[in-house]
Amino acid sequence: MNKRQLVKNIARRLPFTTVRQVEDVLEVAAEVWSDELQSGRQAHIPSIGRLSIEVQALRAAGAIPAKGRILRRIYGRFRPAGELRARLEEHRD
Repeated sequence: MNKRQLVKNIARRLPFTTVRQVEDVLEVAAEVWSDELQSGRQAHIPSIGRLSIEVQALRAAGAIPAKGRILRRIYGRFRPAGELRARLEEHRD
């Protein structure tokens, strides 16, 4: 589901909101979660899960290591909430 589909789906379920209002709320939520992740904290999305960004520092290795150069790997991690995990297990069975 892309952003446009998500906005239309939410607007359909909430009849007293406009598509523009839904877009605004989603933009603000994405900004808040992004700010949390950028500051090194986790973003908790209710009933869905927890997002976090992890940074791994690696020293350059090999026959001729680059003078103390440190490589950084940045990756995201998602941990599903118990509620989502339970719903996924129901569909699997």
